Amino acid sequence: MDQDPTTITEHGQAWQYEAVAEPMTRQCIPSAFSMVGGIRPGMRVVDIASGPGGLSVAAAQAGAQVLATDISEDMVERAAQRLASYPNCTARVADAHELPLEDGSFDAAFSLFGVVNVPDWRRALRELVRVTRTGGHGCISTWRDPSAVGPLRFLAEALRMTFPDAPALPRPEGVLMLRSPETFRDEMAAAGFHDVDVRIVDVVWSARSVDAFLEQSGPLYERMPPYAELAQADRDRLVPALRSVAEKARTEDGLRVTATALVGAGRR
Repeated sequence: MDQDPTTITEHGQAWQYEAVAEPMTRQCIPSAFSMVGGIRPGMRVVDIASGPGGLSVAAAQAGAQVLATDISEDMVERAAQRLASYPNCTARVADAHELPLEDGSFDAAFSLFGVVNVPDWRRALRELVRVTRTGGHGCISTWRDPSAVGPLRFLAEALRMTFPDAPALPRPEGVLMLRSPETFRDEMAAAGFHDVDVRIVDVVWSARSVDAFLEQSGPLYERMPPYAELAQADRDRLVPALRSVAEKARTEDGLRVTATALVGAGRR
């Protein structure tokens, strides 16, 4: 998370996500790959709601034939750029609710922190099942508490301190429903997966200093309605609170926050 915030902003949403969020989300990729039995050369993999393609690239590096899909053209463009050097790997725009893909066309289907965030997440999960071949595997992930993840934890606490009546950070229905490993397992089974396993993964966010965090957090916070709706004067009022809560996470090596992710996988 040490990229120049000006450069990140100029490149757009996909680059912002890649720089700010992907260092956290990619920490779940080793568990995800292990839970589907590993990624092998020639394996057909689809990454649904892929964002800028972090998991897609990891699967491509393992030799898989990868398709990254996302509803955002910006995300798909960036994923395509990152996959360009890998044979039989590509990216395309697609709605997770209604994938333009044939039934059972992939050995493994993934959606890390993806389908859980779409409006009809159960429908999207069923689509993930549909495009997985019989005997193949599907894998999704979510945060146990999204407001406790990395710099979002600082924002949530600073908003409460500075604006007690401000609305809480948004929590999509899918994220709220799947916070329990038991419910997570039940929902994956209801969608059509068998032998479902849900694992807890500790994800670490870090920044080299409080000042670096304050400089780099803007692109992420701009995507959060409670912050995005603030006038500039109110954003300025929030800075001392952000600095105060960030100081609590300071260690000898900089800032460090651990959040809990849930990764679930099952067999079709």
